[in-house]
Amino acid sequence: MRLKPAWVLLAALLSMGLVLAACGGEEATPTPSPQAGQTPTGPRQVKTDFGVTDTEIKLGHTNVLSGNLAAVYQPVSPALRAYFEYVNREKGGVCGRRINLIIEDNQYSPTVARQVVTKLIEQDRVVALVGDLGTPAVTGEVDYVNEQKVPLLYLSTGASKWGDFQRWPWTTGFIPDYVSEGRILGRYAQERFPNAKVGILYQNDDFGMDGRNGFKQEFKGQIVAEQSYESTATDISSQMANLRAAGADLVYLYSTPSFSAMAFRYMQQNNWRPQVMMSYVNPPVLTATIAGGGNAQAGLQLVQGTISTNYLLDYIADADKPEMKEHVRIMQTYGGPQVQSLSVYGQALAELMVETLKRACDAGDLTRQGVMRAAESIRGFRMSVLLPGITVNLGPRDHFAIQALMPVQIQPDGTPRPLRDQPISIE
Repeated sequence: MRLKPAWVLLAALLSMGLVLAACGGEEATPTPSPQAGQTPTGPRQVKTDFGVTDTEIKLGHTNVLSGNLAAVYQPVSPALRAYFEYVNREKGGVCGRRINLIIEDNQYSPTVARQVVTKLIEQDRVVALVGDLGTPAVTGEVDYVNEQKVPLLYLSTGASKWGDFQRWPWTTGFIPDYVSEGRILGRYAQERFPNAKVGILYQNDDFGMDGRNGFKQEFKGQIVAEQSYESTATDISSQMANLRAAGADLVYLYSTPSFSAMAFRYMQQNNWRPQVMMSYVNPPVLTATIAGGGNAQAGLQLVQGTISTNYLLDYIADADKPEMKEHVRIMQTYGGPQVQSLSVYGQALAELMVETLKRACDAGDLTRQGVMRAAESIRGFRMSVLLPGITVNLGPRDHFAIQALMPVQIQPDGTPRPLRDQPISIE
């Protein structure tokens, strides 16, 4: 996914209050001592090959930590690290060993991603990679990582191609893939708006076409127009005008936040208010901030009522839940980012990785192969910050962790209101 440069950076800073950290190549920093009375557990004797000693389990992670996109995606990395440090300090690590996360900046670049994963594998000799972010970056590294037979687990990109377990047997996705999300939104549209005249706006790349194709698989009603845009475009007014001229009363946006914001502004400027559906890649407050020219409240007047999807607890709407209070405590105690949607995401990712390592330990095999087998064994596992009814299901022939989403409607304060009693699953 590609976002527009300067104003997305500004919007992300305004909506998230982020302070960027220079995390390239760093290892875990000192954190508070174990809780009083805790007795460290000794290491369990298990089979190992790379990245695992009697004292540590070494993992690698790449993310976009510099440039314009860093303000949007950077919080995932310190959230991952904070949860691992919580496990190290309060749970005695995993298998009697401390988790050591080494973070590298992939710069959202295929070339750079290949360079930094080569370092992680050949120099740092990590046992696995976790949560690598960005479709372009992962595209640049995936073949090499699989050739080296290193687990490339729980990718932070929803491209449907990551589910190709025959081509990339050492790779698993984490977030719902874009085809599945498109199908879920299409199914919900079919249930609630069967007579709608649908206009589709999508980004002309794997991301956009996956979301468009998934929607069309499930929605059997009338699609009056489809319009695409290039990720380098600076204006989509003509595409929006074509959707309006076709009589669309439901607009399906499979676009990234800057372009979704352009669509909302066009609707406002032309006094056109169709029902809108959009992908979960558009955080409501961020999208509203861009649409409002830096003013989130003004933008939320445009975005409210939009239907999207979610699979995680919301840091605002669910603030009083014990799971969210614990998330806040962990992030604040162990050097996490400001609590936000991506900090919740990072914890979910870390919880799943911890479960994977525990299973590998229980099987007595913390080799790369053992970690991969452990990942493929997970069925019906629920991280604490997932929405009720959503679980992780993986297998040797199923390499997408989450394939269920809750349709939600964006409220005036930017929080998501569930629209069903149970999520929609695509398994």
